[in-house]
Order: sequence, then C-alpha cells, then structure tokens
Amino acid sequence: MNPFQKKQSKESKENENCEEEHDGKSSVNQFFSKLTSFGKSNKENFGEFRQTPLMDLIERKHDIVLKADLPDVTKNDITLEIQDRLLTIRAECLTDIEEGIYIRRERFYRKYEGSVNIPVQIDEEKATAKLSNGVLTVFLPKKNDTIEVED
Repeated sequence: MNPFQKKQSKESKENENCEEEHDGKSSVNQFFSKLTSFGKSNKENFGEFRQTPLMDLIERKHDIVLKADLPDVTKNDITLEIQDRLLTIRAECLTDIEEGIYIRRERFYRKYEGSVNIPVQIDEEKATAKLSNGVLTVFLPKKNDTIEVED
C-alpha cells in the first residue's frame, strides 16, 4: 500500500473544479465537510483518533534529520520503517483514564502515521533515532557512493 497519492496535474485539478461547479458542490463545502468529519469515530473505532504527525525534514552535509511531534508516545509505541527511500512513522498511545466523570473529553486513544520521501540515498544500517519531550528525531546518514583515494 502506497501512502502517497500521485500529484495531480494543474490541468486535471482545473477540470475537477469545473466539474464540481457543475455538480453544484463548491470546493469550500467539500473542504468543510472533510474538516468536520476528520477524527470522527464509528462503532468499530470508538474513541480512536488518527493523525499525521507534524514533521520537519532537514538535509545537512552528512545526513538527513527528521523531526516529528508525537505527544504522549513512548519509544516502545513507535515503529519506524524505511522502504525505497520512503520513511514511515507509526505510533499508538492510550491516554490515561482519570477517575471521575468527564465533563469534556478530547484526548483519546491516538494513532499517528506519516510518511516522507527521503531525497537522497541513505545508509539504513547507521540510522538512529531518539525520543525526547514528545519529539522523535531520526538521523539518517547519507550513503557515501564515492571512493576516496589515499595518498
């Protein structure tokens, strides 16, 4: 399963917009419909909230650094997977249930999942990660395909 969708061409987006106008549905209505249905639960996943973590991807001289926000997650809850230069982060956490009657409850069981394309070849064997204060930092050393000649 590929978590990324192919980018649509500008022309196909314009055609979609024209079709939406003819159907009587505006893109604004569709946007708000998607926004208000985001995170809603059904009977199978009551209380579950899926979310893509906020991520930064930074290219440095010798490595690529990914930082992802994963609040309330422990390192044992995180799965990192890299395949064909696509890094996928998955995490799950269950918020504590406090004793008493909830007047308002917005913090539920959460699943985080996000993927990002790595723009260069990396040395997967030397990759490391650390979790500190709800921020996952993944260090991906660049693969050195050149051979240095010694004197």
